[in-house]
Amino acid sequence: MRYVLAVARHGSFSRAAEALHIAQPALSRQIRAIEAELGVKLFDRGSTGASVTPPGRTFAAHVRQVLALADSTGEVVRAESPQRELVHIGLPPGLPQAWTVEVSRRLLDDVPNASVRFVEAGSTEQLRLLTQGRLDVAVVHQLPPAETRSVLIASEPLGVAIRPDHPLAEAPRYRLADLGRLRILVHSRDQIPTQQDGVLAAAGSAGIEPEWIFARFVEHARACAEAAEADAVLVGSHTARTQLDGWVWKPIEDLELAMNTWLVHRTDARDVVPPTIAAIKTSAARPHFDASPPS
Repeated sequence: MRYVLAVARHGSFSRAAEALHIAQPALSRQIRAIEAELGVKLFDRGSTGASVTPPGRTFAAHVRQVLALADSTGEVVRAESPQRELVHIGLPPGLPQAWTVEVSRRLLDDVPNASVRFVEAGSTEQLRLLTQGRLDVAVVHQLPPAETRSVLIASEPLGVAIRPDHPLAEAPRYRLADLGRLRILVHSRDQIPTQQDGVLAAAGSAGIEPEWIFARFVEHARACAEAAEADAVLVGSHTARTQLDGWVWKPIEDLELAMNTWLVHRTDARDVVPPTIAAIKTSAARPHFDASPPS
């Protein structure tokens, strides 16, 4: 049918064949076959070209309608398909990649009407974005505000990674009293406020006075520790394992403070958010932190 339209448009079998990138004899055979099947003559052939006959004009108009319907089929089907909603999910530093990848796959399977975009940001920044409506789900390490809805999905022991040449690296266990007089790198308050507040309160109760070095760090804990000449870094085991190679990490046994992870969303969240939360919870009972000391 497109061959018929090409000849009608160009007024010549040779020019139509050139535009269609086929040989002219092949085009002529196709047109003759259509004319034989219809029992009418579509073109008057002459030395100056090909002119469309009255039956040919009728047929060409019908062909245009058919082809227009065929070309619009994809758009019609897409228009009838369910619309996918864009869902923004925050991810803080320090989450194991295996868990985040599993979450991604679970969301694709369980929430097909969601188009997920991850936003990497610290806990404080995520909660700010959530308040502004720029995040739908926050994954944070600090106690969520009372005006939000949240669910605890992980709790990891908080510990310290000790520089390998420090005497404390040989100790079988770490307690708060062991941290006195150490230079300890810890996340700044604007990254994890509840962690800093809890650690300072615990140190005060234990009567110890470490030299705290507060800094913003995400993926470069080792560089920050070396630059600050720190003896230790207060982190979870995953960060110690991935960023502090050779440093000796152990949990602080008498520190009643954990690295908790919550899923947080607004009370006026869209309908797509609850199934998104459910899919994240289903992907694993909790992010699989390895609480064993890094080797």
